[in-house]
Amino acid sequence: MKTKSETKDFFELLGEIWRDITAIEFLMRAALAQKKSDVFKFPIPPFTKGKIYKDYPQSFGYQLFSDVAKEFNKEFPKLAIPQELIDLRNAMAHGLIFEINHSGNEQLVKFKKQKDNTLKVEFSLNLDMKTLIQLRQSLMEMRRSIALEATDKSII
Repeated sequence: MKTKSETKDFFELLGEIWRDITAIEFLMRAALAQKKSDVFKFPIPPFTKGKIYKDYPQSFGYQLFSDVAKEFNKEFPKLAIPQELIDLRNAMAHGLIFEINHSGNEQLVKFKKQKDNTLKVEFSLNLDMKTLIQLRQSLMEMRRSIALEATDKSII
């Protein structure tokens, strides 16, 4: 059983990882807009519900994270987003986190129904603190690298 402090640390780290992943997605979109010279079409705040942008960067039109990553990897092969990150992001967005068999360890699992009506485990990751800390460090490094490509070079 985790202490209150351990539980707090666990969820803070998970939140930081999610924030890093969403920041990476935003930066990938921004880097693509910069690369394709349509950064001037960037949506301008305030971002209020229902606001419509008629002219926007092509990279903001991709609905799926995997589509953004595919285009980003094509344009920035040296910074390619690994499939493992795409799978992790999708599992965090659409999977479940739970403790299995009172083990004391949380696990992130994403299931997918197959055409033959079976259920496949599409993603599984034990969320121990060591793994989360390593993951957070990797995401922070990736975020910094992508941010350099997303910078509006016309103002530097």
